[in-house]
Amino acid sequence: MYKKNAETVYEQIVRSVFSGDRIPGSKVVEQDLADELGVSRIPVRESLGRMLGQGLLVGDGAGRGVRMRDYTFEEVCQLYEARGAIEAGVARAAARTARDADIARLNLICEQAEAEIGNYGSQRWAELDHAFHAALADASHNDRLADMLQQLLTECHYIFYLHPSRNRFPVPTPEDATLRMREVVENEHVALLRLIIAGDADGAELLAREAMQRCALQIIETHTHLEPDKSESGEL
Repeated sequence: MYKKNAETVYEQIVRSVFSGDRIPGSKVVEQDLADELGVSRIPVRESLGRMLGQGLLVGDGAGRGVRMRDYTFEEVCQLYEARGAIEAGVARAAARTARDADIARLNLICEQAEAEIGNYGSQRWAELDHAFHAALADASHNDRLADMLQQLLTECHYIFYLHPSRNRFPVPTPEDATLRMREVVENEHVALLRLIIAGDADGAELLAREAMQRCALQIIETHTHLEPDKSESGEL
């Protein structure tokens, strides 16, 4: 029972820390979290130490606490490289082990996301995108893979939906955003669900990996577009 309660507190702390209220690079204060959640500082300190070990937070130097990670371009690329590997494994496992309840949950999320196409930037779209991948993790019925994917999802959600301007990601035009949303729902999520239903583990693994590779490529292209031309600025 203690282990279960401790895990519940940890999950609450992760949700609070990554709720979007704390900007990248800001200090995470134990007492503030303890007051917010109505718990003692001991489980908060233990949870923050665990998050530090997982790389979700970074040390503030010489035991002076922890801070939110201020993600660099290279760190964002690493996130998607990791997601490509983990999500491919999760999709493969889901194609082998997904149950009727998992399929129903994924299908419902896809239907709800379809109705949200065109409302780019809405909180609902962000929640549904996150929910699909979280449901996929659960459908794998592999706790280790699911835990790793959930951590990566938490970080990606924080970067792209809660603080996108921090990483200088431009706001797409409504037309481009709608096209991308439709691609995500129809060519990635729904297509992946069909492969899982068919029990096509190889196909599901490949599609999940390729979807993450496309995301990584878009990040690289965006970064390249926003980087100043050093040849014109006189820099070598």
